[in-house]
Amino acid sequence: MTDTAIIYASSVGKHVMKTAKYIAAELGADTFNLKDLMRINMDEYSHIIIGTPINFGKPSKKVVDFLNANREILAKKKVSLFICCMYSGDKGAAQCETVSNSLGIPDAVFFPDKSEKNEAGVSKDADAFIARMRG
Repeated sequence: MTDTAIIYASSVGKHVMKTAKYIAAELGADTFNLKDLMRINMDEYSHIIIGTPINFGKPSKKVVDFLNANREILAKKKVSLFICCMYSGDKGAAQCETVSNSLGIPDAVFFPDKSEKNEAGVSKDADAFIARMRG
């Protein structure tokens, strides 16, 4: 049994889904796609990682709705965020900060869609995030 859950919404490009599944495999975490369900029993998890695409500067509506519906439960958990976006560098960092502030999740990283990929085909930055999550 794992104490980490990755809850995500993906878009047409499926970058978030691919990244979520890669992170989950590396951390031994459970994954939940908000496309399939909005009710998730989070009692057994101490760490929740949220994944969202950014479209027109905004996170997925499914992610926003999920977070709003579960604020009380999530307040008792360690919560991290990753976003998949089209920007890199300072522009990507600024977008990540804006989105993390709007969602109320300060522990956030971004993975540019066009970044260098690892052997699994996801952003190499995901490996640094995984190492940090392992602590």
